[in-house]
Amino acid sequence: MSETTRLALVRHGRTDWNRRGLLQGHTDVPLDDVGRGQARDTARILEAEAWDTVVTSPLSRAVGTGRIIAEYLGIGVTGTHSGLAERSYGAAEGLTREDAERRWPDGAFPDLESLQSVSARGCRALGAIAGTYPDGRVVVITHGALIRAVLGDLSDTVVPRIVNGAVCEIEWAGVWRVVSVNRTVFHGVADPA
Repeated sequence: MSETTRLALVRHGRTDWNRRGLLQGHTDVPLDDVGRGQARDTARILEAEAWDTVVTSPLSRAVGTGRIIAEYLGIGVTGTHSGLAERSYGAAEGLTREDAERRWPDGAFPDLESLQSVSARGCRALGAIAGTYPDGRVVVITHGALIRAVLGDLSDTVVPRIVNGAVCEIEWAGVWRVVSVNRTVFHGVADPA
């Protein structure tokens, strides 16, 4: 029987820039109070199953989400992986999507990372994590654009927007399989970004 590794891909909790509808990308913006609450809510979703460890993107909003979830679940954060970082929006970071599209109507923001690059980077990172934890169960804290890009490529479908604190599960057993998308607790908070 082949080993199956399950990964719970979690989008980090809300930040002030999410609240304001600003593109974050590689800009390091911490969780706000609502985001910390979302992380606790997400931990309650995850506690229904046993998890071995947490691995996060190096950005503080992901690290903060990971620490809250790990503490709640009584497991450790074993590290960060640079391949889990959010898509770089280049010169558009710090702008609303509407402002960025007004400045660059063709959508070609200077230094914008392609979705193909995001997906390839994310798939390599997830493959490395699955290889490190064969037959394991790992909570992976990352970012919305990366999760959408990876799941879209794995399932060959358009994936809906991933909300803050959402859980998407995938399994590796020689091939990737998408198990669930956008499991969440309703937070009662509108999030434009």
